[in-house]
Amino acid sequence: MEVEKMSLEEFCGKVAEKTPTPGGGAVGAVVGAMACALAEMVANFTRKKRGYEDVEAEMERIVEDMEELRERLFILAGRDMKAFEELMNARRLPEDSEEERMLKRKKVEEAILEAASVPLDVIRAMNQLARELEILAEFGNRNLFSDTLNAVDLCEAVYRVAKVNVLINVKEMENEKTRKEFLEELEELGSQIEGSCRRIREMLEVRLWNSK
Repeated sequence: MEVEKMSLEEFCGKVAEKTPTPGGGAVGAVVGAMACALAEMVANFTRKKRGYEDVEAEMERIVEDMEELRERLFILAGRDMKAFEELMNARRLPEDSEEERMLKRKKVEEAILEAASVPLDVIRAMNQLARELEILAEFGNRNLFSDTLNAVDLCEAVYRVAKVNVLINVKEMENEKTRKEFLEELEELGSQIEGSCRRIREMLEVRLWNSK
């Protein structure tokens, strides 16, 4: 399923169906793409605008990076659906013989690794977005502060959605080293995202609520 080629109505209809996919992981990735689109919009309204000449090059870069990140998140939405389906298929494998049990165990572990890797990639994308939103909060068009804050809220929400999906799959990993690596990166990325979002809110909420 190529999410980027579907209308919003079609995608929502697929989510609502009594089928395992698309589920929360794919929805999170799509919402993440929308948050990137908001950031891209803010940058577009900042570049080539009088009074923001000093940040023209930076805004151009953000526009390009957000477009690329949007495309990556759509790909991740598709990967999320495929990963879940592969995990279900692996769990349905027969285990009548020792050879079959070994094969099933291997396939399930591989599928779990992918199922955990996809939402972690979504979180990495949200960390990149959060860093760009910090730049937009400080240097972006002040008429779009509310849109920047909206993007921050979406970014943090997507992080939380993806975090749940990482944890659900990591707990089933047999490889202790891999599990530890996932949890350590998850903690580090979460700290960075939450820090960025907190700083942006502190910066923009004062400007918004005190503006005349």
